[in-house]
Amino acid sequence: MPKLSAFRGLFFALFVTGLFALGATIFARPVIIYNATDSLPHGLYLVVQKPDYERGDLVVFPVPESVKALVRQRRWLPDGAFLIKPIAGTNGDLLSTKTGRCFVNYVDFGAVETVDRTGQPLPVFSINRRLQNAEVAVLNPSSCSFDSRYFGPISERQIIGEAVPIWTQSGTARHVRKQALDESRQKTGEVRGGGEICSTLKISRATYCRFLKIGE
Repeated sequence: MPKLSAFRGLFFALFVTGLFALGATIFARPVIIYNATDSLPHGLYLVVQKPDYERGDLVVFPVPESVKALVRQRRWLPDGAFLIKPIAGTNGDLLSTKTGRCFVNYVDFGAVETVDRTGQPLPVFSINRRLQNAEVAVLNPSSCSFDSRYFGPISERQIIGEAVPIWTQSGTARHVRKQALDESRQKTGEVRGGGEICSTLKISRATYCRFLKIGE
């Protein structure tokens, strides 16, 4: 029979969830959400509001209107559910999906798939421009993630807060945060230095853009 200490983390998470569920009856926005998608560990996440959001932040936002019907039809998430994704691009960053791959400031975030795991077609969102007017690109470094490569950038106004792991099936919050976000943060670090990539490769920005067939 398992010891009670093995469930200490779960008990604490449930206690915290109860406290914040009480708070959710007072505040309009959720303060605890459960992630059921496969791009991040399943579990409970605390939603923390911030005055500003930046690259690398793991943010919570409603399913975009343009794909809400699709998400409902394929039963990926229940009505009223939220998505949790890392911010990969912000104002001024170049987002492109024109080549069948997703780039932010010339950093490759993986393929743009045409069908999902069941063979059904995925939305086609073609973009090749710089983000503006408080737009953010939310992307995981994996083509299996349903993110901005399929529904485009979102407005920062749609973000309800940053997601902080409380308890997940994959381990402690510290372990999950490190494991799930390290690769994403490495990518966003590359995005941050994207303006220096041409000098590193010793080629002009125009040549690099022509090679990728994306605009400046």
